[in-house]
Amino acid sequence: MKYRAWMGILGFAVLSAGWLASANLHAATTTSDGYSLEDFKLRTAQDLVDVCMVEAGHKDYQMAIAFCYGFFEGATHYDDAISTSQWHESIVCTPDDVTRTQAVAVFVQYQGANPQYAAEPAIDGIFRALIAKWPCAE
Repeated sequence: MKYRAWMGILGFAVLSAGWLASANLHAATTTSDGYSLEDFKLRTAQDLVDVCMVEAGHKDYQMAIAFCYGFFEGATHYDDAISTSQWHESIVCTPDDVTRTQAVAVFVQYQGANPQYAAEPAIDGIFRALIAKWPCAE
């Protein structure tokens, strides 16, 4: 067989293998519970809910819960940081004994009860839920 024919066959085999691998990767990264690796892009509040709700036995649990808690920590630290300036007031006033786990649970419960906000940005979803639970006195 000539070189050109072998290259055509080899090219087809490589493309087919890539197509099959990509289909398998997609199937392996999407679960029936709504979670997928795409959720880490946090396009919506629902994506954050999906990441935060990954079950403890899931292979991505450690990564997902660390990401979820880290995102919450960043959001609340930002609120704390800007509220120390003379131009901004704190928008969430959580009691000192509230844990990250409790704050995440408030967010998830709020999103479940208010699905109309599922498509908004994740950061908006966090603050909408936390303000509803722990508003600051005016």
